[in-house]
Amino acid sequence: MDKKKINFKEFFTKVKVEYLVVFALAIVALFIFLSSLNSEKTESIPIDAYVSGLEKSLENSLSSVRGAGKVEVIISVKSGMQTVLATKTENIDGKITETPVLVNGKTVVLKEDYPEVSGVVVVCQGANNLSVKMSVINAVCVYLGIDESKVEILVRK
Repeated sequence: MDKKKINFKEFFTKVKVEYLVVFALAIVALFIFLSSLNSEKTESIPIDAYVSGLEKSLENSLSSVRGAGKVEVIISVKSGMQTVLATKTENIDGKITETPVLVNGKTVVLKEDYPEVSGVVVVCQGANNLSVKMSVINAVCVYLGIDESKVEILVRK
């Protein structure tokens, strides 16, 4: 079989420019449609659910520590979720104003900071053993990224 070389000049003369424009617009429309599907609303989780998730995760992990026994965790936080929005600063006649940046009618969120942990209480069956107590304290501090002074370990009845 004789393979034909594709000559782009001939190809473009045969295909009408209107068809190419329609094809390009269809590709752009498809791209916009698919990108809008991926940009669904991202709702931040309520603080109670966030803290409860941390507590359950810590309880599961700490109860696996040798000698710890049954464990309960209580976490307190300082504030709620902090959301940092993108803003546009304008200086008009010496008056500075900041307005949120909107894209497709939605405010642009730069970041969301989870609340800072202010303290943790761990009630643990094996807390009367110093080695278990220190292991639990270290695990809590590493997991939450907090100082030992914010952690209190109590012996469970």
